[in-house]
Amino acid sequence: MRLRLAIVTVAVIAAACGSSTATTSDRVVESAGTPSTTAPPTTLPSTTAAPAATAPPSSTTSESPTTTVSDRCVRVTDFDEPNWFIVNDGVMGGRSDARGVIDSSRLEWSGTIVTLGGGFSSIRGLVDGSLTGATELQLQIRTDGRAYELLADDDASTRVTHYHPIPAVGGDWEVVVVPLTGMESRVFGNLVTSEPFDPDQATQIGVILADGIDGEFAFEIDWIDACS
Repeated sequence: MRLRLAIVTVAVIAAACGSSTATTSDRVVESAGTPSTTAPPTTLPSTTAAPAATAPPSSTTSESPTTTVSDRCVRVTDFDEPNWFIVNDGVMGGRSDARGVIDSSRLEWSGTIVTLGGGFSSIRGLVDGSLTGATELQLQIRTDGRAYELLADDDASTRVTHYHPIPAVGGDWEVVVVPLTGMESRVFGNLVTSEPFDPDQATQIGVILADGIDGEFAFEIDWIDACS
């Protein structure tokens, strides 16, 4: 089964099942394969919201299941839960466009950045309670080499979002490590002074592209682990 987005500005992504596997040092995780034909594609409802108030429709869960994958890491998500959604610059009048699909337990996010009037797209998921004690995130991703950033919100502030560059080479699947310490604090893209990001109070994580370059982008995530 393959579920895909119907986006106005913000839309929830639901997971889909598939075949084949990709092996990591910790465990075997689901990877891309031929989508099942047992159910037709499902178009999901969309809604409009500002980033600071973004939330999926009430029909989805706000919790991400966690699974221990090593003595220091837990699996935050391998995209089997429908709690991811897109926020584009349309919330501020921009014209960037993005689409997202979760297929065979992989998130595929792509689109076009238009810097005039905006210039960003982001993909976000709810993580209430699943980052407790973490000092870093590990992600298995495949990118086009553009300058993506991790973003994270916590309960300490309803307006501040914390950011850290994602150190990806691009081109092939790779596992990257992103610290949850020393993150940059911003409000609507502007640097601010605030309390550091608190993983114990984390509510949301995601990836944003706002590199000031017009053009297409493509970003895939296989899984995300929180590590202490």
